[in-house]
Amino acid sequence: MSEDPQNTPVQPWLMRMSLVLARVEVVAIGALMVLIFALLMLNVVSRAAGSPVVWVDEAAVFVMIWVALIGASLALAKREHISVTLVSDALPRKSRSILSSIVDLMLFLFFAVLAVILWRWFDPITYWRADSAAAFARETFNFIYQEPTVTLGVGKIWFWLILPLFCLTGLVHTAAQLLRIKDVTP
Repeated sequence: MSEDPQNTPVQPWLMRMSLVLARVEVVAIGALMVLIFALLMLNVVSRAAGSPVVWVDEAAVFVMIWVALIGASLALAKREHISVTLVSDALPRKSRSILSSIVDLMLFLFFAVLAVILWRWFDPITYWRADSAAAFARETFNFIYQEPTVTLGVGKIWFWLILPLFCLTGLVHTAAQLLRIKDVTP
């Protein structure tokens, strides 16, 4: 007899967190898509009026990147990423479950490595200890907190913050998938 993964005692808080994050991601994607549409319409109207707003294209691209990464995280939660199922479809149910667990583990390890890379790149402790972004850059030769966008004139860091967010949500979703009890009955 198999157990319902939603009613298992194994890390139910993690599964609930993944579900809540997925709901938030759906809303965020919808809001950001409306923002992209508004930016593109502003671009069309301003160009038609003969005075284009130069920062609109760059803003739209950054928002599209946010949508793509949030969407990728949502797809992890729902297990809706594109996959090649030729091998897995040919396997018996138990082997398919084991293969699915291996994929979940590989994804979790990918996000764990990404977390380490992002921690080293953003280096929040050294930044916090530095007197300013300029002092941080002088000490580490890392200009992440100083580099401005080309036309918006704000720091790129505000747009790069999607990377740690994507990493965190990816870790939550893959950990929830990895820790759920799989139905392995023949």
